[in-house]
Amino acid sequence: MSSAERLVDTAQIMADFGTSKSRVSAWSNDASSGFPAVAHTEGRKRFWRHNEVAAFFAQRAPKQRSLPAAVLEADQDELLTKREVSQLLGYARTSTIDAYMRDRPGYFPEPDEDVEGARWRRGTIVEWASSRPGKGRRRSAPGAALPEVPVEGDPDELLGTTQVAALLGYGSAASFSSILYQGGIPELPEPDALVQEGRGRARKKWRRATVIAAARERGVLPPADQDPAEDLIGAAEAARILGYKDAHNLITAVGHGVFPELEEPDGYEYRRGSAGRPRQQRWKRARIEALAARRSSTS
Repeated sequence: MSSAERLVDTAQIMADFGTSKSRVSAWSNDASSGFPAVAHTEGRKRFWRHNEVAAFFAQRAPKQRSLPAAVLEADQDELLTKREVSQLLGYARTSTIDAYMRDRPGYFPEPDEDVEGARWRRGTIVEWASSRPGKGRRRSAPGAALPEVPVEGDPDELLGTTQVAALLGYGSAASFSSILYQGGIPELPEPDALVQEGRGRARKKWRRATVIAAARERGVLPPADQDPAEDLIGAAEAARILGYKDAHNLITAVGHGVFPELEEPDGYEYRRGSAGRPRQQRWKRARIEALAARRSSTS
């Protein structure tokens, strides 16, 4: 589905652009605000074209921050500790970054390496500092965290929207519901049941087995035949074994065809998140060590 075809409701706009329900309503009801016209309605629910909403917020976005020339000219692949990142950003203490990662999931970049403590590439922080929202466009407070839903359990148990969103790796039930409505989750079949709860409308429910199968097909959960006891390592550890500076350099080498045998990973590490498929490649340690030994014997 292209950006021009994608429709978003108020909840999705709040999640994607960090605003509030009252502001969306005010902009939409004010013809002079520049907010796009409603593209579709379903009862009292309104939908807008995502690309038009994105253009509206891009126009409102503050100018990019400028960083000292010395920071921009330094080695962008250099790995920085949390304290060094704090100093680069002008923070008095590292607790500011801790608060970002704890209270605003997805706002601050994930570490580029996390073997013996978190490390970020200078380029990662420079890119974030140059493009993050300014004081006039702060994100709203995060919604309630999705529950931890075990993969194991009664396969016939009926799961609600919030539980299904968690298993499929979405950051919020609102994101899941909006994308589901637009047909953006083809792996998930129609609900297995509609359950009446109190005097409200009937709620969609899916069997746990149905959701697990969809999650595996989407790559959010590992294949059923993957042995969880296997010693799988990430790019940072593989880079160390193969003599590369860091994970970024190894991934670049793989992308350039230096290691064709590593193009197909042995597994993945899966993370929550609504943007794309949050997974990182993993390889068997024995496979990497054997490759390192072959490289050493031919050098």
